[in-house]
Amino acid sequence: MLNPTAFTAAVLDRILALLAPLFLAATGGDAEAARSAAGALLASYEPRTNRELRFAALAIAFSFGALDALSRSADSALTLNQVLRLRGNANALNRAAQQNESRLEKRSPQPEADAAEAELPASSDIEDLVNFVRPPAASPALSRQQRRFLERKEEKQRQREQETARLEERVARRMAEKAEAAARVAACAGAA
Repeated sequence: MLNPTAFTAAVLDRILALLAPLFLAATGGDAEAARSAAGALLASYEPRTNRELRFAALAIAFSFGALDALSRSADSALTLNQVLRLRGNANALNRAAQQNESRLEKRSPQPEADAAEAELPASSDIEDLVNFVRPPAASPALSRQQRRFLERKEEKQRQREQETARLEERVARRMAEKAEAAARVAACAGAA
C-alpha cells in the first residue's frame, strides 16, 4: 500500500483522481473502488517521492492508453489507415510507459527531497500527460521522421560544402594552368 506520509497529500490525491477514470468501467462506476485500484497499482511501483509517484502514474496511464488504442484497432469497421494510426499510437504510448518505468528503475538508493515538484497535468489527456513528463528545460523529443529529416538536412549541407570545395579547387587549378600558359607565352615571346 502507498505510504501517504512519503508524498504531498495534494499530489497523491490529484494523481489518484487522474488515474481513477481508467478503472471506472472495471469497478462498475464505483469511484472509490476505482481510486483504490489506482492506489494499489501505484503501490506496486513502490514510489518513495512525489517525482517517483508521478513517473509511476505516467507509466500506468501510458500503458492503459496503449492497451486502449490496441483494443480499438481491432474494430473491423475501421479503415486500414485508422488501424495503423491506432497501432502507431499504441506503440508510442508503450514506449513512453517503458521510459517512465526505466526512470523508476534508475532511481537513487536514497529518496531525494522533492519539495519543488512540478504542477500536475490539467487532465488525463495524452497531450497533458506527455507535457507533464517532459522536464521544462529539455527540448521536446523528436520523432523518427523529424530526426531523419534533420539527418538528411545535415547530409545535404555536408554535400554542398564538399561540392563547393571541389569547385573552388577546380577554379584554382584552372587559374594556375592559365597563369602557367600565360607565363610560357610570355617566355616564348621574350625568347623570340
